[in-house]
Amino acid sequence: MVQPRRTGEPQRITSTVLRVYVFLGSGLLILAFFFYVQHLIGRLEEETRLLSRVFAQFCAGTILPATQDEAISGVFSEVIEDIPFPVIVTDHRGVPWTWHGIPDEVNGISIRVDRVSYRDFIDADPSNPPPGPITEVLALARKMDSAKEPIAFYDPRGGSLVGHVHYGDPAVLRGLRVVPYVQIGLVGIFLILGYLGYRGIKEGEQRSIWIGMAKETAHQLGTPISSLLGWLTLLRERAASGGERGLERREVEEVAREMEEDVDRLNKIAYRFSNIGSAPSLKAQDLNAAVDEALRYLRKRFDRVGKDIAIETEFGELPPVAVNRELIQWVIENLFRNSIDALAEKGGTIRVETGYNRLGNGVKITFTDDGRGMTPSEQKKAFYPGYSTKRRGWGLGLPLSKRIVEEVHGGRITIVRSQRGKGTVIGITLPA
Repeated sequence: MVQPRRTGEPQRITSTVLRVYVFLGSGLLILAFFFYVQHLIGRLEEETRLLSRVFAQFCAGTILPATQDEAISGVFSEVIEDIPFPVIVTDHRGVPWTWHGIPDEVNGISIRVDRVSYRDFIDADPSNPPPGPITEVLALARKMDSAKEPIAFYDPRGGSLVGHVHYGDPAVLRGLRVVPYVQIGLVGIFLILGYLGYRGIKEGEQRSIWIGMAKETAHQLGTPISSLLGWLTLLRERAASGGERGLERREVEEVAREMEEDVDRLNKIAYRFSNIGSAPSLKAQDLNAAVDEALRYLRKRFDRVGKDIAIETEFGELPPVAVNRELIQWVIENLFRNSIDALAEKGGTIRVETGYNRLGNGVKITFTDDGRGMTPSEQKKAFYPGYSTKRRGWGLGLPLSKRIVEEVHGGRITIVRSQRGKGTVIGITLPA
């Protein structure tokens, strides 16, 4: 059985959980911005209402005197021109007296007050206005009233109704109302593009994995099959030669033993691939023996391992470790192949060590080579499926190893250090 993670061991955040956090965080930011904009809109609406009431009170005290005093009329004109939102002032009959910031919805220009003569104002009937500016302004006043209740103002001397102030929203407020919807649209476009991009990346990654798995299968099978073919060729040559060059019993036993080892290797490969995507069982066993067995087979089968490449091992004393023997040996082989490839050009040393990790809560396997090494950029991508620094590599060895170590065994595999031209150290930590 897979052993449960011990209390206090840090939980690793998976890519799925990370995406959920990013999505929730983005949603919260959008909501926060939306409510903040709504708060600003509310404040602007309240300020518009207050300013309109102040203007109505100003109208109550100035409109009647303004008809008789040019100075007061000038002040009134300046005040209404500075109001930052559209406003219409009507008299007690409902006829527009003055206005500001009212566009002509037909021609797209502002309707000027001086287009209406005093006689037109006096004779106008709000229930049946004549065609022209008064009709247009009255229509806009009714439109404003449907959204905001007009403010009545009274003669401060007699208390009689003088008229109403009709007002609309400032341009900035109208713009702010659109902002949340624009933001939602942009976020929607961003999410769609992000999803399409992520799906493209995942599809590319899946293609790389399938291609890599096919090549990895061929590569895994290639070594024992080539070895078997070599032994069969030797048997045929010796059998055909006869006489003194014929096979002795000792040689037959040796060839049979080697062929049996290669057939057993084929069974291991079949077992490994059959366990991809499943939950293999773990069994407490001697980790040093499992590592040594994998290395012994590789020493004999990799023809590039010769006098130019030395393999050193140092096995520390370890307790039984719960592992899946076939899968952990697959990891050892992947790391061994990487080290061989890194040393192929100039030779060097591969050193494999086991022991307790420095924290004392697990065991470690360390692979060290003095080959080509990796740049910081290469180290960041090393565990991505499909990424490889080799010309003919398919970038599946380290991703598979990471999955086996971390998801199957609850351990951790990291590039401890690597420097271009000076080699690489890869560490594996497993729960003891």
